[in-house]
Amino acid sequence: MTQITARIAMIDAAEQIIAERGLPALTLKDVQLAADQSNKSAAKYHFGSREGLIEALVAARMGPINARRTELLEEIERSSDPTPVRQAMEALVHPLAAETLGRPGSRYARFLVQAVIDPVLAEVTQKHLQAESYRRIHQLLVALCPAPGKIATWRTNNAVMFSMTALATREGTERTDAETTAIVSNLVDTLAAMIEAPVSTPTPYL
Repeated sequence: MTQITARIAMIDAAEQIIAERGLPALTLKDVQLAADQSNKSAAKYHFGSREGLIEALVAARMGPINARRTELLEEIERSSDPTPVRQAMEALVHPLAAETLGRPGSRYARFLVQAVIDPVLAEVTQKHLQAESYRRIHQLLVALCPAPGKIATWRTNNAVMFSMTALATREGTERTDAETTAIVSNLVDTLAAMIEAPVSTPTPYL
């Protein structure tokens, strides 16, 4: 096993451990065993620490997600027409869906759900999850939401959380390519409807 494949194997193993058992179960020793590394210092050599391993994991997954989101944002910005909410939501969802439902063996959506509920893990991953492309899409969705004030931000945050959770529940399940396409399309429809839903009254933020 080359150094590159060993590094990838340990990143995959860390993703699986955190997704299935949570951050407390993650140790460099367990990652080495899960990745079939006979060198007892392999994880230390490649990542330096447990936190370094987590940062490498998120960087490996978020790299292609951020690149694709940037491309979709540039397509939106080149258009002179008003941006439909659904198109903005596609820019949020499709790159993450490709890295989770579209990547065999992925547990990254489940990893992200763990990051949301674990304060320690959230602190380590925050700088990657708040990448420039994500911030731009978040701001766009808030601006497109017809709800007033803080409600627009709440709805956008809820949509982000729902997207990760919905994808997490589908990871690891058997499905055809057509079913995956339908699942992602329906998720985008659902989230767009969430953003555009009417506001109940009375509310202190109207």
